[in-house]
Amino acid sequence: MATETHTTALASVNTRSYFIVFVNDTGKILSIKTSPLLDYPDGTTQIETKNPICRKIAKGTASLKKYGMVWDIINEKWDIDIRSTTLVIESNHNKLIPFVKDTDPTDTEIFVRVYYDSRKIEVEANRKNIASIKNLSDITEISTTEVNILDIFVTRKNDPDYLINIIKIDPATLFKTGRQTIRLKDSLSQRLEWSDISLYAKSVFNNYGWSLVSDNSAPAIQTNKILQYANIENKNNININVVNNVMNISSKLTAAELYYFSGKDKLKLIVCDEHIDKLVGAFELSVDQLLQETSELDINFSWPNNPLLLYKNNYLKISTGEIK
Repeated sequence: MATETHTTALASVNTRSYFIVFVNDTGKILSIKTSPLLDYPDGTTQIETKNPICRKIAKGTASLKKYGMVWDIINEKWDIDIRSTTLVIESNHNKLIPFVKDTDPTDTEIFVRVYYDSRKIEVEANRKNIASIKNLSDITEISTTEVNILDIFVTRKNDPDYLINIIKIDPATLFKTGRQTIRLKDSLSQRLEWSDISLYAKSVFNNYGWSLVSDNSAPAIQTNKILQYANIENKNNININVVNNVMNISSKLTAAELYYFSGKDKLKLIVCDEHIDKLVGAFELSVDQLLQETSELDINFSWPNNPLLLYKNNYLKISTGEIK
């Protein structure tokens, strides 16, 4: 009798329904409840499941981070399962996807910077975004049956049928380091008018972006470090010149480059006298101010003869002194 009661109770536990709300595009699970939600966000779906893993997650004996929603081909329905760490690289359809120019790199899976001065391109893979859209907990391995799956197609502007060239991308190198640099052949770079071309890719991911930049205004590589720039001979995004404690700021930034600031509305700069250990003052520039061609700011400290500027930004190049 005791055994029968135990079996009945266990069967009852295993047949309990759970209601999962997840993001349609990524399969990311937002909630697991024992009763359905009457209201859930746009772009999400709610399904009912009796999968016993839901009980383990609810009790805290299994980590939700390791699970996501997958499509059950046999039963033709969504269900919860362990998220893989193997990135399967394959096209979703035969139509090419355009790279969006001057979009925010953090919103893309693949971003390309074209350095027209040195005739090279730098391709970056946003592993975090890719793992999210592919429903992966991490990317430790890649799998593909096509060697040329990530190649970039250079075409006449907005005309994917007019192919100019193909830039070869090695998936293994790109995902091992997160970045791949390709030197363009002289024969290719010399005949390209970069303002009159478009870039396309196979439909492996959802969001591709690119920008055309000079080497002298290229983003800095040292992410999340304090950077310094004070070379007036190089071309820069911003120039600062101080006369009688009035700072004159000239800027070449545009609204298309707002992503430089990662949603922040101010840039803080520390001023040193030639060396980092000789602090003389600090000031802030608003993003609105930096989107103006020229602006002024009064400062309350003496500007040094050999200023060294320290600031956190992966994209900006700032020069000091009068531009001749």
